[in-house]
Amino acid sequence: MKDYQLQIERIKDKLVSAKASDNDFKVFGADAHQYQLNPPIPLEVVQEFERTHNVIIPLAYKLFVTQVGNGGSSYNGSGAGPFYGLYSFGEYFSISYNDYADTQIQASTKIYPGMPIEEWQKEVDYMDQAGDNDSEFEQREAALWGGIFILGTQGCTFHHALILNGPHMGRVVNIDDGDRQMPQFSFEEDFLDWYERWLDDVIEGNLSDRNSGSFGYQMGGKEENLLLLFQSASDIITKQDALHGLLFKKKLTDYSLSQLQLGFTNQPEVVQDLLVELFLTNDYKMAFSYLETLFQTNINRAVKLIHWYAKEHKMDWLSHVKSSLHETMDEETFRFASYILRDDPKQDFEVLKPFVNHENGNIRSQAFYTFSVLEDKTHYEEEFLIGLNEANKSEIITVLQSLGDFKTKAILKKLQELVYKFPYMVQEPDEDGTVYFSADTDDLVYITSNLERVLDKYGLDHETVKAIDLENFEIK
Repeated sequence: MKDYQLQIERIKDKLVSAKASDNDFKVFGADAHQYQLNPPIPLEVVQEFERTHNVIIPLAYKLFVTQVGNGGSSYNGSGAGPFYGLYSFGEYFSISYNDYADTQIQASTKIYPGMPIEEWQKEVDYMDQAGDNDSEFEQREAALWGGIFILGTQGCTFHHALILNGPHMGRVVNIDDGDRQMPQFSFEEDFLDWYERWLDDVIEGNLSDRNSGSFGYQMGGKEENLLLLFQSASDIITKQDALHGLLFKKKLTDYSLSQLQLGFTNQPEVVQDLLVELFLTNDYKMAFSYLETLFQTNINRAVKLIHWYAKEHKMDWLSHVKSSLHETMDEETFRFASYILRDDPKQDFEVLKPFVNHENGNIRSQAFYTFSVLEDKTHYEEEFLIGLNEANKSEIITVLQSLGDFKTKAILKKLQELVYKFPYMVQEPDEDGTVYFSADTDDLVYITSNLERVLDKYGLDHETVKAIDLENFEIK
């Protein structure tokens, strides 16, 4: 049987160690909660909550708030914990509001580890089908998030929460009640294990900038245990989970890295991709040859890894990126490839010129976004003229913003045409001084305001540009 009291004493000691390890509060959220918790609450407070709301609070969490601490002085009264910390017990516990708060935490839990995304999406769609019927929507929302007790916020609409009933009672789960992305269970069996694992990661330095926003989404444990699990696992999912856990470590030992290299070529492609990421975050020189191979098999993955983990080595990959660009490239790959090209000290973007005519508007816009950093745009006039002739309003805005100080008579002529095509518009505020935009006015206002900014560089505005003699106008 688990010795909860021993674990509670460890947690108290580790709270002190965590603060000492992160004394400048670099871990996400630590500058606010500073590893402090308010005093524990009496057990009777938890029991009264259980009676009032007709729920059972899982033992591990109950022991935490009654023996370790409860809330603090951080965001919404949060105390030391992952992300923005842990709410005070019984505060902000429900996703649903008013009469449906109790309904929600009392309802049977629908989610479970390994739940197929299709099944989850079916539940979300059913909720959305309530349409404008507020009462029906709230009932369905309460059922969707049934048995889920909010512990704290991760920012925006993301939360860490506790399962109150069913076979996974006591597990911590990460949820998003905004876009309602697929919930992700933490790997720990109860709240205390989850919380102690967070303290261990703080103390070990694993919650660096690279990992600060993802605690609880990957497997924890000691490096040697994760390595052994990877080596012994027969299924891909377990191998991936073990590698994600190793990827979360601040730095792997040379022994682990050498062991991971063994049998690399015999691993499935998805596992190889993760191994390359792991090598790259630990030893760039060792990862180089693997990354070269990845460029041939999965360029999307390769350019992402370089952008994320090898920013200081981007120049090593310029020729690879340029030679890999092609018309059938998807927009995400093109975007990350252009991030690498933007850092080219020679600013040689000739390879991007054909993409201003690409059928994908997002790729066209990304090409102009890259051109925006050019110190000398002289050899890109034709491309900017093509962009200013674009029919899509949002793309025109990108082109206008990318022009910078680049001025030519040909471009000025195109700007003159745009002034007639998009009459100057200012969205007037209402009686309270609030400006409202609509789908009909939003892009138009942005176009005219960006046109105004570009014309100002010529010493012109929306009216004076109409009267100039382009042939004799002198650009200064």
